[in-house]
Amino acid sequence: MSSPADPVKQPPTRPKGHRPVVFDDPAIDQLHAAYVTLATELAVAFERIDTLERLLERHAGVTREEIEGFEADGAVAESRATRRTDLAQRLLRPFREFREDQIARAEHARSAPVRAPDEP
Repeated sequence: MSSPADPVKQPPTRPKGHRPVVFDDPAIDQLHAAYVTLATELAVAFERIDTLERLLERHAGVTREEIEGFEADGAVAESRATRRTDLAQRLLRPFREFREDQIARAEHARSAPVRAPDEP
Protein backbone atom coordinates (compact mmCIF):
# COMPACT_ATOMS: atom_id res chain seq x y z
CA MET A 1 0.00 0.00 0.00
CA SER A 2 1.36 3.43 -0.85
CA SER A 3 1.11 6.52 1.30
CA PRO A 4 0.49 10.06 -0.01
CA ALA A 5 4.22 10.79 0.35
CA ASP A 6 5.19 7.88 -1.93
CA PRO A 7 5.83 8.93 -5.52
CA VAL A 8 3.49 7.37 -8.07
CA LYS A 9 5.36 5.22 -10.56
CA GLN A 10 4.56 5.82 -14.20
CA PRO A 11 3.67 2.74 -16.23
CA PRO A 12 6.28 1.68 -18.78
CA THR A 13 5.91 3.13 -22.24
CA ARG A 14 7.15 -0.06 -23.90
CA PRO A 15 6.45 -3.67 -23.04
CA LYS A 16 9.25 -5.64 -21.41
CA GLY A 17 10.98 -8.30 -23.41
CA HIS A 18 11.18 -8.79 -27.13
CA ARG A 19 8.36 -8.70 -29.62
CA PRO A 20 7.39 -12.14 -30.85
CA VAL A 21 8.91 -13.15 -34.16
CA VAL A 22 6.35 -14.69 -36.50
CA PHE A 23 7.94 -14.33 -39.94
CA ASP A 24 11.49 -14.91 -41.20
CA ASP A 25 11.82 -11.27 -42.28
CA PRO A 26 11.66 -8.68 -39.44
CA ALA A 27 10.16 -6.14 -41.84
CA ILE A 28 7.18 -8.44 -42.38
CA ASP A 29 6.78 -8.72 -38.61
CA GLN A 30 6.67 -4.91 -38.41
CA LEU A 31 4.04 -4.72 -41.15
CA HIS A 32 2.03 -7.44 -39.40
CA ALA A 33 2.13 -5.52 -36.09
CA ALA A 34 1.00 -2.32 -37.82
CA TYR A 35 -1.79 -4.17 -39.62
CA VAL A 36 -3.07 -5.74 -36.40
CA THR A 37 -2.97 -2.35 -34.66
CA LEU A 38 -4.90 -0.73 -37.50
CA ALA A 39 -7.48 -3.51 -37.59
CA THR A 40 -8.01 -3.23 -33.83
CA GLU A 41 -8.40 0.55 -33.95
CA LEU A 42 -10.80 0.31 -36.87
CA ALA A 43 -12.97 -2.36 -35.23
CA VAL A 44 -13.31 -0.26 -32.07
CA ALA A 45 -14.10 2.86 -34.10
CA PHE A 46 -16.80 1.07 -36.13
CA GLU A 47 -18.48 -0.22 -32.96
CA ARG A 48 -18.45 3.23 -31.36
CA ILE A 49 -19.82 4.87 -34.51
CA ASP A 50 -22.60 2.31 -34.76
CA THR A 51 -23.50 2.77 -31.08
CA LEU A 52 -23.57 6.56 -31.36
CA GLU A 53 -25.68 6.52 -34.51
CA ARG A 54 -28.22 4.16 -32.93
CA LEU A 55 -28.42 6.24 -29.75
CA LEU A 56 -28.81 9.45 -31.72
CA GLU A 57 -31.61 7.97 -33.82
CA ARG A 58 -33.37 6.56 -30.76
CA HIS A 59 -33.05 9.49 -28.34
CA ALA A 60 -32.34 12.65 -30.32
CA GLY A 61 -34.06 12.00 -33.60
CA VAL A 62 -30.84 12.60 -35.56
CA THR A 63 -30.84 10.58 -38.76
CA ARG A 64 -27.89 8.86 -40.35
CA GLU A 65 -28.36 11.11 -43.38
CA GLU A 66 -27.81 14.16 -41.16
CA ILE A 67 -24.68 12.55 -39.78
CA GLU A 68 -23.39 11.87 -43.30
CA GLY A 69 -24.02 15.49 -44.31
CA PHE A 70 -22.32 17.04 -41.26
CA GLU A 71 -19.56 19.56 -42.04
CA ALA A 72 -16.96 20.17 -39.32
CA ASP A 73 -16.03 23.67 -38.17
CA GLY A 74 -12.44 24.73 -37.42
CA ALA A 75 -12.29 23.42 -33.83
CA VAL A 76 -13.76 20.06 -34.81
CA ALA A 77 -11.39 19.78 -37.78
CA GLU A 78 -8.43 20.54 -35.50
CA SER A 79 -9.56 17.93 -32.96
CA ARG A 80 -9.91 15.35 -35.71
CA ALA A 81 -6.47 16.19 -37.09
CA THR A 82 -4.97 15.63 -33.63
CA ARG A 83 -6.76 12.28 -33.38
CA ARG A 84 -5.42 11.24 -36.82
CA THR A 85 -1.89 12.19 -35.77
CA ASP A 86 -2.20 10.13 -32.59
CA LEU A 87 -3.45 7.15 -34.60
CA ALA A 88 -0.56 7.46 -37.04
CA GLN A 89 1.89 7.52 -34.13
CA ARG A 90 0.40 4.32 -32.71
CA LEU A 91 0.42 2.64 -36.12
CA LEU A 92 4.02 3.59 -36.82
CA ARG A 93 5.29 2.67 -33.33
CA PRO A 94 6.46 -0.85 -34.31
CA PHE A 95 8.51 0.60 -37.17
CA ARG A 96 9.95 3.35 -34.97
CA GLU A 97 10.87 0.87 -32.21
CA PHE A 98 12.48 -1.48 -34.74
CA ARG A 99 14.52 1.41 -36.18
CA GLU A 100 15.57 2.60 -32.72
CA ASP A 101 16.61 -0.94 -31.81
CA GLN A 102 18.67 -1.26 -34.99
CA ILE A 103 20.39 2.09 -34.32
CA ALA A 104 21.14 1.11 -30.72
CA ARG A 105 22.60 -2.22 -31.86
CA ALA A 106 24.76 -0.49 -34.47
CA GLU A 107 26.01 2.05 -31.92
CA HIS A 108 26.75 -0.73 -29.45
CA ALA A 109 28.65 -2.68 -32.11
CA ARG A 110 30.67 0.45 -33.01
CA SER A 111 31.59 1.13 -29.39
CA ALA A 112 32.55 -2.47 -28.58
CA PRO A 113 36.31 -3.03 -28.41
CA VAL A 114 37.83 -4.69 -31.44
CA ARG A 115 39.57 -7.94 -30.53
CA ALA A 116 42.64 -9.16 -32.27
CA PRO A 117 42.29 -12.59 -33.82
CA ASP A 118 43.81 -15.34 -31.70
CA GLU A 119 47.27 -16.22 -32.87
CA PRO A 120 48.33 -19.88 -32.92
